Amino acid sequence: MDSPLFTSIVVIAIAFISLRMLPRLLAGVPFVDAQAVFKRMEDDENAVMIDVRTPEEFESGHALNSINVQPHEIGENIEEKRKYLDHKVYVMCLSSQRAAMAAKSMKNLGFTNVSVVKGGMKAWQKYKLPLG
Repeated sequence: MDSPLFTSIVVIAIAFISLRMLPRLLAGVPFVDAQAVFKRMEDDENAVMIDVRTPEEFESGHALNSINVQPHEIGENIEEKRKYLDHKVYVMCLSSQRAAMAAKSMKNLGFTNVSVVKGGMKAWQKYKLPLG
């Protein structure tokens, strides 16, 4: 099994898997299934959903009760956000890429319970979860 074709296939497969896992590894926070996030938000009135998509994306459909915050605004007005540092915070974007980086920033700012919605808005819509 030392053929060049086999080696190429293995390298491509490893690269593909690595690229899909890279945001998770870099974020250093859990990724949670959209259905589980919805259930947890129903059970915890203090849970917060942050949607880091553009305002246009947000307006085209967003998770019920989510808040639109641009990634570059995460660290702004941190004193106002301190009340949420220990709340369960879920971060969402379209597919999880931007959310992973925003979640990492939040973790670095002291948020202790940050998770990313695995699959983002695509997963939210796939499971037909409520929109706002």
